[in-house]
Amino acid sequence: MTKAVVITNPTASRASRGLKRALARLRAGGLAVEVVPTTEPGHGADLALAAIAAGADLIVAHGGDGTIMDVAPALAQTGRPLGILPAGTGNRLADNLDIPWTPEQAADVIVAGRWRAVDLGRMTTTGGVRHFAVAAGCGFDAEIMHRTRPRTKRTFGIGAYLASAVGLAMDLPRGHVRVDIDGVVFEREAVTVLLANCGVIIPTGRKFAEQIHLDDGFLDVFILDAATFAGAVRLAWLLATGRATGEKGVTVGRGRCIRVTTEPSMAAQADGDPWGRAPLTAELLAGALHVLAPAAR
Repeated sequence: MTKAVVITNPTASRASRGLKRALARLRAGGLAVEVVPTTEPGHGADLALAAIAAGADLIVAHGGDGTIMDVAPALAQTGRPLGILPAGTGNRLADNLDIPWTPEQAADVIVAGRWRAVDLGRMTTTGGVRHFAVAAGCGFDAEIMHRTRPRTKRTFGIGAYLASAVGLAMDLPRGHVRVDIDGVVFEREAVTVLLANCGVIIPTGRKFAEQIHLDDGFLDVFILDAATFAGAVRLAWLLATGRATGEKGVTVGRGRCIRVTTEPSMAAQADGDPWGRAPLTAELLAGALHVLAPAAR
């Protein structure tokens, strides 16, 4: 019988909803399931390593993107699969892989045993090293994440970021950025530098740009500039509707090794979690993670 360890973040938004039903479905599917809770940020990595050392065949992350990125580095480049039971404020990796949020349906995907190899990014900032699967970067969006309290996220979900955005809107963190993409350098005024591994980054179901794929061996880089809050809202709308490429204030590139310096130093984030400040270095780990997911469309 396949031994599976479910690493759950009990503090994640919606964490308790449906977990029992998902576990019942996993066990009915023939898995011997053990559940272990995280107790603090970063604990998932230790739990995943311990589960692997104890002979677990499968690791399942139950939580948001932050929980997944605590667990995923332990599995990266090992060939051991990762299952996902979505919870938390957001789980964009699950959305990009068409993994359903319904507990029973997500469990069925895990039981089916079909996996996809996806790329991972590895970012270094003043906060240290952090992996990401969806997106990372620095600037306005990262500053919002730094200002949003975890308790507010648990209570209000994705809406928690709106209050932080409004508070920041009157003083956009605009600065001079230098972005080196595989040796090609761009210098601009910008409010945000975004490194995208996945196309769907906000819950609209639309890609920022059609060329973004989570298994193509590239990070897609967006350098975004706006001098006013109205301009920032316009850019956000264009990105959300997949129409930003070629627009004024948008510089696009793609590569495998990206270095970003900013003046002044900007807040950084990885998969929605605040993570230090620039300077920022990111490298792509092609096909590093095997995720149990439906077949690619």
